[in-house]
Amino acid sequence: MHRIFRISIILCAIAISSGCTGFRHEHALHSKFYPSPVGNHRVLAVLLPGIGGDGSLYETQGFIEAVREREFEADIKVLNVAPRMYLDKKIVDVLKIEVFSPAVREGYEEIHLVGISLGGHGALLYATEYPHDVEVVIVIAPFLGGSVVRGAINDAGGLEYWEDCPFMSWNYACRFWRSVKDYMSHPRKRTNLYLGYGTNDMFAAECRILAGMLPPENVFTVSGGHEWTTWKKLWLIALDHFRIIRSDRQARIKKDDVSNIE
Repeated sequence: MHRIFRISIILCAIAISSGCTGFRHEHALHSKFYPSPVGNHRVLAVLLPGIGGDGSLYETQGFIEAVREREFEADIKVLNVAPRMYLDKKIVDVLKIEVFSPAVREGYEEIHLVGISLGGHGALLYATEYPHDVEVVIVIAPFLGGSVVRGAINDAGGLEYWEDCPFMSWNYACRFWRSVKDYMSHPRKRTNLYLGYGTNDMFAAECRILAGMLPPENVFTVSGGHEWTTWKKLWLIALDHFRIIRSDRQARIKKDDVSNIE
């Protein structure tokens, strides 16, 4: 019952938003900025919240502190996002105008996009629309459109083979999955997308479809449901994964520098 209630909340928020017409781009997002205490401020991580729209939970749940403990050379911008903005790609236009374009003008060379639950949905919306804007995409327990299209994808043998939307399906979900499929058709995009979810999460079945298109090392799972305690565990795993990648990259750069000297 709890699972059905939470899914209903998400679907209702999306359905209500589809009827909103008074949307404006100007100053649509509120954000909090956490500058990196180390590094050269060339990397920006943008964090999208879940259905509640409250980005401050990233701080209160220890996500920001975990980044700082690992001394990542990245500034962080945490956004507040009203759920209605995720429908019809409103969030895509606003992110482009208010976050990504200004970040490029400010000199950021890499932008990483992170989203949890409905925020993960928004992160995928943006990445599929502007794939060259985002260096890394991390989605944790993302909302991926519900069970009807999921069933059709599974019946087809996976996202790679799926073509047709089922009868009486939600058109929005079909369009979304088609965008994701096209995005996944490019090897470099697949390698830059990371997915984490709890094995008991209410969206786990949809997440497994997405996981099937990703390199195994890009998928993180733990036991747990659709809740912050599970998401925090996944976040720590993702951060430690990137710390290993960063260390390997730095070692290769140092080795190349020595070779050039010799």
